[in-house]
Formats: sequence, C-alpha cells, structure tokens
Amino acid sequence: MNAVMERRDHYVEAQHYFEGDVPETFSTAKLRRVFATTGDRSRLNFCRPIVNAVSNRLEVASIQGDTKAATAKIAEVWEANDLGLEAKEIHDNALIHGDAFVLVWPDKDGEVQISYESPRQMALVYDVENPRKKSYAVKIWQSAENISRMSIYAADKITKFYANTGEPTDGTQWTLMQTVPNPWGEVPVFHFRTHRPFGRPEHLDAYDAQNAINKLFVTNMHTIDYQGAPQRYALANADGGDLGDFDDDKADTENLANLSDAAGSLWYMKGVSKVGEFSVADAKAFWEPIKDTIRAMSALTDTPLHYFERTGNNPTGNGLRTAEAPLLKKVADRQTSFGYSWRDVSRFVLKIEGIPSLGVQVFWKTHESLDEMERWDVAAKKINAGLSHRQALREGGYSADQVDQIMAERQAEADGGLFYARAPRTRVNTSHDETTPLHESETQDDRTN
Repeated sequence: MNAVMERRDHYVEAQHYFEGDVPETFSTAKLRRVFATTGDRSRLNFCRPIVNAVSNRLEVASIQGDTKAATAKIAEVWEANDLGLEAKEIHDNALIHGDAFVLVWPDKDGEVQISYESPRQMALVYDVENPRKKSYAVKIWQSAENISRMSIYAADKITKFYANTGEPTDGTQWTLMQTVPNPWGEVPVFHFRTHRPFGRPEHLDAYDAQNAINKLFVTNMHTIDYQGAPQRYALANADGGDLGDFDDDKADTENLANLSDAAGSLWYMKGVSKVGEFSVADAKAFWEPIKDTIRAMSALTDTPLHYFERTGNNPTGNGLRTAEAPLLKKVADRQTSFGYSWRDVSRFVLKIEGIPSLGVQVFWKTHESLDEMERWDVAAKKINAGLSHRQALREGGYSADQVDQIMAERQAEADGGLFYARAPRTRVNTSHDETTPLHESETQDDRTN
C-alpha cells in the first residue's frame, strides 16, 4: 500500500502543473494572507507545451511479431482495445507523471483486455537485488463511499481485498475477497516510465519557472485594472482648510459623487489648485521578465523556443533541425523506453493467446521535423544505403497491412513487366522484393534485358 501512497502527492503536483492549476506563490506567509482574498486565477501555462512537444512525436507505426500469426494477433488485440487511441493516453500520462501502468488480463469471455492504470492508484514493486525484475504490483482505489479496494498482482496469483474506509492508512484492516490464480507466471502489469527505476515528469524542471510566470502575469493583470481606471488625486490650496467644492452637511463620498465622469463634462472646483493621476507600471516591466523566464524554461527542458512562441522568425530547414536536436534526442529516448514496454505487453498478449513468439519489434512513426519532399528524399537515401523498402515504409508511418499491400502491388507490377524507380536510382529486385542501387553508367533497361 505504501508503494502507492508515498508517491501520490508527487503525481498530483505534476498533474496540476500540466493543467495550469497552480496557485500563485508568495515570498512570505504574511503576503499570502494579505492577498488571499484578492487572488487571481489568470494563468499562462507553459508546462503543457513541454509535454506536448514530446507526446505529439510518439506514435506507434506497427508492432511486428516473428511470425505472421503473432503479428496478426497483436494487431487484432490492438484493434479490439482501441489502442490506436489508448496508446496516446498512456504516453501522455507517462510524460505528465513520469510513470504510467498498463494492466493486461483476459475478461470473463477470455478476450484480452489492455487498460491504462494511473500511477496515483497503482505501483510496481521491483526486486531489491534485481531492479529489472518485477516482484508484484498493487492497486488501491475507492469503489464506493467509505469502501476501498486493493488488488495485489503477483506472478502466481491476484489477491483482492476490501476495507470499510474512504482513505486507507497504515492501520487499515483489509479483508480478503478473492484469490485468482495466474497461470502465466508473470506479473501482468507493465511500466511506462521516462527514467528508471521511477520516472520524473517531463516538465519537472519547469515548475519554478512556471511559478515565476504565474507571479508576473497575475501582477500584470492587476496592473491592467489601474490602467483602465487609474487612481487620481486633487491638491487643495495651502491656505484653505476645507474644500469649498463640497457641502459641509454631506459625507465626502456623497460629495465626490457629484463630480460627473461623463465624456466632455466640466469640473469646476474652487478649493482645488491641482489635479492629476498616479502613473501605473509599464507592462514591459512584466512581459520582458516573462520572456526571459520562457527562454530559461526552454533551455532547462530541452524544448525549442518556437514551441512557446509563434513568430515569423521561427527556424526552418537545417536551422529547424539544429534547434530541435535536443528535443529529438529526448523523443528517441522515450521511444526506446516505451518501446520496450510495448514489446513486453505484446509478448504477454501472445503468451495468453498461446502463440509462441521469440521476438517482437516496435516501429515508430518518424519524429523528425521534415516537410513531405524532405521526408521522401530521406527515405530514398536510406533505401540507396541499403534499407529495405518495407522498413522505409514503416518509418514513414505506414501500418503493417498498408506495407503488405504496397509490396504486393510492387511485386504484381514487376511480374507484369513494369519497372520504374520508386526511389531515385533504384530498381525493383523481384527475387527478394527489395532494391539495389544502379551504377552511374547503367540504366534501368540495362538491368531488365
């Protein structure tokens, strides 16, 4: 139980920063009390783009088994569980919280169910001597008012408990409900994480910068009130003890109301020698520090600056690729980590389905910032360097079924005597359905005669 409870506040905080639901910070408790009744909920949330910059580049293209039966079953289970949509939720929550969990278990009809589990409710406990080995997983949640549930997932069984309490503590008495055997000899919970052994939120290093932005922006919003309705003053004659403009038998507030603020109105004040208004703070005093803080946030989180501000001077071409190099490295790291988790999920699915498999590969859609012409130019160069057409198509974001269809059509065209270059200076090799480069002095017709 402690495995879940001890990190819950950490995950709640990460969610608040991602949603932009963070209170204004104050340097002292006294200031917090003074401004408690005038707090402002206006926020500029720059934590969300940090997470989205990575999340938007994490899209699984396909998962391949080592046999057609394995690949087909994985695709079938993905379709049945809507993982085309659910996978994004899993990735998003893993980035937001640093950790996310996936439970794989057959339902009462024997259909494999794959579900996202929040780290605020579930935790994995690893072997002390082997941090890569899962000991067990535990899930705690409230199923009804004053009823808590706990399930412990081990390699040999799943044990379910309940307690008559709304918020369990160390002293909670749990009652055994049910024990379900686990015939597959593996903990059926899989960990998606940004770091090991436990992840850290993608935007963790931006927390302090976001606090500073909140402070500056809220103060700026208060300043706008004074810009629209500035404080004014009137200076009385030094030799006059009273303001002759006001009647002695009226309260000051009532007398002030006699002065109209209508456009074009004339105020005639006998006892006042000078009027004016207090100047308000320049908006630049807030916006320039906000911009500087955003630049610091960009550097701290390896998120390119153009993800925070859209201007006409955003980098393009080689400049864009240079600016995004740290981000792309981070995306590649997440693909590696999440890819291993999807591999393990897929292997367990095949184990449940009774399909033997020695290997599973996860392919991601390309995460580089390229326009369509650049993308295909890169693909052509990879093919000329020896990459297979199938792999180039996978990296281009095509599904396994689409790749099979494309390759079948290519083969049909080759069998019909139609030869033409799918990539610059390449031809179809019908013997093994791949490509080989053309020599400088050789033409396509030379190869086919």
